[in-house]
Amino acid sequence: MLRALRQRLTQFFEAETSRPTPGILLPGGGARSAYQAGVIRYVAEAFPEAYFPIQTGVSAGAINAAHLGNHTGTFEEAAAHVVDAWKGRELEDIIEVESGLGLLWDLLWDATVTPEQPTSADVRPTHGLLDTTPLSHSLCDQLDAPDGTLTGVAPNLADGRLRALAVVTTDYATGQTVTWVQGEDFDAWERPDRIGRHTQLTVDHVMASTALPLVFPAVRIGASWYGDGGIRLSAPLAPAVHLGADKILAVSTQYSRSRAESDEIELQGYPPTAQIVGVLMNSIFLDSLPQDAHTMHRINTLLEELPPNRRHGMRPLELLQIRPSVDLDALAHDYIDQVPGPIQLLTSGLGRRARESPDWLSVLLFHPEYIDRLLDIGYQDARDQHDQLEAFLSDTVAATGSAPGRRRADASGGSAENSAAENSAAEDSAAEDSAPAIPD
Repeated sequence: MLRALRQRLTQFFEAETSRPTPGILLPGGGARSAYQAGVIRYVAEAFPEAYFPIQTGVSAGAINAAHLGNHTGTFEEAAAHVVDAWKGRELEDIIEVESGLGLLWDLLWDATVTPEQPTSADVRPTHGLLDTTPLSHSLCDQLDAPDGTLTGVAPNLADGRLRALAVVTTDYATGQTVTWVQGEDFDAWERPDRIGRHTQLTVDHVMASTALPLVFPAVRIGASWYGDGGIRLSAPLAPAVHLGADKILAVSTQYSRSRAESDEIELQGYPPTAQIVGVLMNSIFLDSLPQDAHTMHRINTLLEELPPNRRHGMRPLELLQIRPSVDLDALAHDYIDQVPGPIQLLTSGLGRRARESPDWLSVLLFHPEYIDRLLDIGYQDARDQHDQLEAFLSDTVAATGSAPGRRRADASGGSAENSAAENSAAEDSAAEDSAPAIPD
């Protein structure tokens, strides 16, 4: 009887693995990442039966990925949790707002003393321009992780609706992009500039991914120190591809200006420091996504012209991008007078007012009204792409069985029978899967 039950479960999971595996990529953007929460909210409301078994987060996008992948409720409940994590968010929930004089002193002189073997908690108040201790405490509370461990990931993996949750960081010792993955049945990868590692995800991994260089202190994981995952991430689609995604929903926080809009931006005199810093910050927040997407489309075109027996195991990869319909940086200008003094020093004090699209300000503008606007814009932009989302998700949900998005994971981590069936199905899937279009 047990053998028959196992066979039926295996057949069910084999049918599931024959369907395309969708992934979601959440790039960085600082406070602008609230836009992603609005998009996720609409997707969950419009397609509650859907789910994304491959979830990748970079920089502030890692916060959204952690909330989504750690929540053991339905997709709608998880999406509501992501939104709630942004609602009412104040700058004081992210950093310790120091005096402008103290910030200026940190810019000019480093007189801090740290232990010989410092921990992440040791360096938060003393390294980097801004102390991120409040963000660490907030994430531990919101993710129900008193000891820092994301305890909801394992039950979601055992349930089978989540295959991998990935958080991208940069190793300051080697300069490599390190993707930390909690998941099942994937091979850790190693390339000259990027590697993937198995791990039990914690708040420290999320904090490391969000650690803006110089501005936020680095985070110690093991023997190394890590910072923002977007610093050298030249192939943002690669982690999801490595983990088995056949199609990827990428929710960017960057507005794509038209040629006419770019021509309208005028700057009198030499570029102010804040503008240069803003451009650098944007380069960290997955500015390489458009180029990576362009490369993917070219490879897809080449593959479609080849017969299957000449594709060397590669298959086309589907990508759907959702981007802001309005300039989120420009919106930040409306709130400059409500920004605390130290942040005004970091932006206005460095010449921000010479430009009307303050990229640098929008990264740190954790203001409730600004965040609410981003949530609404994200929700509306996703609704405007309802037809594209419907086509993207149409072949990813099983016609039989419980839809992944409507299930709740067993908090105990799942039964032994489920684990056995999942492992068996995963082995079959690994044998049958072919390589995706993006070179790894």
